Amino acid sequence: METGSLHHVEIGTTNGPAIVALFKRIYGFKCIAQRSRAYCEQWVVKAGKAAILVTEPKCHLERNEENKDTHNDPLFNKWWSSSSNKPLDGDSVFNIALKVTDLQKVINNVIEGGGGVVTSPVSIKDEHGQVDIAVVKSCIGNVYHTLLCYDSYAGNFLPGFTTAENNFIETNINCGVVTHIDHIAFVCDQGSTPQVLKWYEKCFHMKRFFINSNEDEDDGFLISDTGIGMRMKAMEYWKCSETGLTSGNSQESIRFVLVESLKGQGANQVDIFLEDHGGPGVQHMGLYTPDIMSTVATFKQSGAQFVQTPQAYYEDEQKLSEMKKVGFNVEDLMSCGVLLDTEADVDEDSKNQCENHRYLLQKFTKPIFSKRTFFLELIQRVGAQGFGAGNITALWRAVQAYLTQNTKPSS
Repeated sequence: METGSLHHVEIGTTNGPAIVALFKRIYGFKCIAQRSRAYCEQWVVKAGKAAILVTEPKCHLERNEENKDTHNDPLFNKWWSSSSNKPLDGDSVFNIALKVTDLQKVINNVIEGGGGVVTSPVSIKDEHGQVDIAVVKSCIGNVYHTLLCYDSYAGNFLPGFTTAENNFIETNINCGVVTHIDHIAFVCDQGSTPQVLKWYEKCFHMKRFFINSNEDEDDGFLISDTGIGMRMKAMEYWKCSETGLTSGNSQESIRFVLVESLKGQGANQVDIFLEDHGGPGVQHMGLYTPDIMSTVATFKQSGAQFVQTPQAYYEDEQKLSEMKKVGFNVEDLMSCGVLLDTEADVDEDSKNQCENHRYLLQKFTKPIFSKRTFFLELIQRVGAQGFGAGNITALWRAVQAYLTQNTKPSS
């Protein structure tokens, strides 16, 4: 298979330095590279293998502005609608860049699958080497996929980027707190997830991944609770998927989660995202950490704001039994607001063989932008590959409670 691994995630913003400082000061990322052009400023922040490209357009570029320089730059894509004359008015995670092994073959797959090619394959290079690059438009909202192909590029990031100047607040957070991006979650229009799954299967050869053993193949994983009402489906590509070799915390995996609201359930967090974001897009990113308890405590001390886990979660007898079975103290988990689930696998045989050692720990932040859109998830996997039913419901209930009670996230 010609699709490879996640290379970076891109954030479009009107205040790049603020976003860079946020990830450095609170989440322990380091600014490793930057690039300046007449039409944009870009910075790269990185923690472990988790790389985020932050892009800020210059001079408040209008949404309908034509600029021949931007059209010729495969590393600058407009994440806002070209149908409006309004200036940029919000931040958005809009580009999920993938490293591939056969760029032209992927492009052919995209064309055959009905996808749109924004930038045909071109080569960019500097003194550190050459990278072949193309850009395609996803079927999800404002999402793009930059496709990168190279064997031995030796630069910090990509051609044209230089080592970052030390103009940002340094972090005191130890390296290793975040190691890689575990998954990306997209909010989709109601009823669109079957089409989205087909698009990614045709264009990128990604395969359906069952979130939980209770998931129905057609309906997906359903959360039908007061004020929530969501459907979740997921897909993945593993670098070694042809041989069946997988790892729940693999740094070489690509895992996308799709979320849509259910009919007749009333307005919920999915609808809030669609309204505030202006349509479908990236809702959250799962950051993998090998020690979530320590990471949550560290991030809190640095100023991170997390949604509050419902107290009832830590009073449920079945949940208490799970916590004790894997050796956790409920008071420790409750003090950090971390959720634990031992039912996060679809492979029941494997789970039963090692049930005392397979579990999942999770925690959600509040939205990190000025609108109620994108947030971060901290996740730690101990053998578990899926997502636990109890955790999913409790986490989304916590997010729902926060979003419906706040018109804007706290600064």
